[in-house]
Amino acid sequence: MRRAFGATFLAGMFLGLAACVSGPSQQQVELQAMADGFLTENPDVPAVALAVIDAEGQLAGAAAGEAGPDGESMTPAMPVRIASNTKTYVAAAVLRLWEDGEVDLDAPIGGLIDPELAAMLDGDGYDLQAITVRHLLMHVSGMPDHADDAYVAIVLDDTSRQWSRADQVALLVENHDPLGPTMSEFRYSDTGYVLLGDIIERTTGKPLATSVRTLLGFERLGLETTWWEQAEAQPAGTAPRARQSLEGTDTTDWNPSMDMYGGGGLVGSVEDLAVFWAALMRGEIFARPETLEEMVSAPGHPFPEDYRLGVFPRGEGDSEIYFHGGFWGTIAGYSPAQDVAVAGVVTDQAGVRNLAAIVMEMLTPTEAE
Repeated sequence: MRRAFGATFLAGMFLGLAACVSGPSQQQVELQAMADGFLTENPDVPAVALAVIDAEGQLAGAAAGEAGPDGESMTPAMPVRIASNTKTYVAAAVLRLWEDGEVDLDAPIGGLIDPELAAMLDGDGYDLQAITVRHLLMHVSGMPDHADDAYVAIVLDDTSRQWSRADQVALLVENHDPLGPTMSEFRYSDTGYVLLGDIIERTTGKPLATSVRTLLGFERLGLETTWWEQAEAQPAGTAPRARQSLEGTDTTDWNPSMDMYGGGGLVGSVEDLAVFWAALMRGEIFARPETLEEMVSAPGHPFPEDYRLGVFPRGEGDSEIYFHGGFWGTIAGYSPAQDVAVAGVVTDQAGVRNLAAIVMEMLTPTEAE
C-alpha cells in the first residue's frame, strides 16, 4: 500500500498536469520526485520509469533505480518487455484492417485462422462458426487462457524453450475445455489474441510484426524504441533492454516466444507507450473517428464494464478512462477528460500493483474537472 506521501504528492502533481500551469521542466521535476519516492516506498523494486504526455502534447519522463546488475541507471527511454500492453496495438491493427475493408469484425474465425489451429480447436469442441473476430477482441469467445499458472510453471521449467503459436493453442486444447457459448462470460484470454495475431498475418500476407508496424505507422508516430522481439532487430541507437524480474527471479533472458504472438511480443520504452496511447486516443492512427469510437465503446459487449476492444475501461461518463497493463510490470492509459496519456514500468513485477495505483490516480479526473 502507498503511504501518505504517495497520495499527497500525487494530488499536487495531478492538479499541475490537469491545469497545465507548469511547464515541461516543472513536470519533469515532479515526475522525478514521484519516481524517487516510489522506490523509497517499494525497496524491493530495482527501478521505475514514468512518462506523461499532457494536453499540450508535451512529453515528460523520469526514472529512478538501476536497470541492470552493472549499475546502469534506469531511464524513461529504456526499452522493456511490455507484454499484454501489446494487445492494444493488436486490436488497433485489426481495426485498421476493418477500416480498410480487409477484415469483418463479425466474421466467423473458422475460415480466417490457420487450418492447423482450426482443426485443434474444432476437435476440442470450439464452434468456429460462432466465434467471431469481435468476440476475440472483447474476450467473450468462450475460450479460456492457455497462459495460466500451469503455463508459467512449464515456462519456468525450461525458460529457453522456443514456443510456436501452434504450441500455445495445443496447450489450451490439452488443458482446457470451452467455457460455454460466446458472449456468455468475460474471460481474459491470451489465446484469443494469439489467434488475432494469426488473422492479421493471414489477412496481410506479412509477418505480424511488419503488419502491426505498418498498419499503425510506427515510424510516422516516432516510436523509435518499439519493436517486436525476436521477429525484428532492435532499432539502432536504442539502449539495451532493462532487466526485468518476477519477484526477484531475473526473466530478462527468458525466450520471448513464450509471449510473442499477439497476446504480447512488443518491446518499448514508457515514453513510446505514452506516445502511442496519446496518438491512438487523439485519433491519429485511425482514418475515421468512428473506428476509435468502436474501440472504446465496443457496441454489443455484454460486459462493457470489464473490457472493450483491446482496452480496459474505468469510470463512466465524462470520467471514463482507458488503460491496459502488462505482466512484467507495465501499465499505460489515457484520460479523455484531461487529454493526458500516462505510462509506467517497474522492473520487478512485485511492484506493479502499487505502480498501477499511481498511474490510475494520475488518469482519474478530479471533482474540479
